Amino acid sequence: MPMTPFPIHRITSIGRPLDPAYATNRAVLWLMPAAGALAALAWMLRGRGDPIAAGAAAIVAAAAVFGAWALTRELAPDDNPAAFVSVGLAFATWLLAGAPSLLILFVTLFLARVINRTVGLPARITDSIAVAGMTVWVALTVPGPLLGVVGALAFAGDAVLRDARRRQWIFAAVCLAGTAVALRRGLGPYDAAPLTAAHVWPIAIVSVAYVAVIVRTRHVESSGDATGAPLSPSRVRAGMWIGLLVALQALTAGAAGLEATSLVWASLAGVVLGRTGGWVRRRAALRRTDSESFR
Repeated sequence: MPMTPFPIHRITSIGRPLDPAYATNRAVLWLMPAAGALAALAWMLRGRGDPIAAGAAAIVAAAAVFGAWALTRELAPDDNPAAFVSVGLAFATWLLAGAPSLLILFVTLFLARVINRTVGLPARITDSIAVAGMTVWVALTVPGPLLGVVGALAFAGDAVLRDARRRQWIFAAVCLAGTAVALRRGLGPYDAAPLTAAHVWPIAIVSVAYVAVIVRTRHVESSGDATGAPLSPSRVRAGMWIGLLVALQALTAGAAGLEATSLVWASLAGVVLGRTGGWVRRRAALRRTDSESFR
């Protein structure tokens, strides 16, 4: 059934406003300031008494939990609990990691929206310009310059999947050009500090489990925000691949790349844990049904 687009959809096709009419949206609107307050308190308890710096830490932490929640909603649109698992993981990541990148988190979010179309609308040309520009910028400034390759794949996917937009090939080429520039500047894998076994094992476990979730995602019940039309499972799976590829490409920059994409990894882990929790709940319900049938 067609829906009335939000006013923002007259400007952009990848913007998803937080409508407080939905309980999950209200919940994250409460969690953001809570995370900010806890982050400021943690900053002060670490002996950093500067209130301005504590306020900045609060803003960053609130943005981190919101970004992880929003990215997980893109990667698993039918799994509301997974997004809140990612909130907790993202906040813990912010506390423990040295310098997780908000830039790469939100670029991942927008690349996923370009290809999965959770709004229900194809990206406007202004959307594509903005996202391609952000992708190139981040590839040049954040460890892991192969981000441009992943951006190119996102735009290329939008150019070939159902209801394709052929002009996206142009933006795929722009992203590849950005990668070429980044590699020529010496930001490539040759500058990487090595990953340790403590890094590799969690990465491998999350990656394998996440791929299993992608493979098992055959049906999507969610619909586009602006259109009410069912989301395309192939596009949702493509967006899920983009999330994983962004996280993996950063490993070419070793530990620095992992640190930069740690919020993306938190979101991937949230998807995995959310799906695992759903499976456990379904199995428990099935066992209860079976036991009641024998009474």
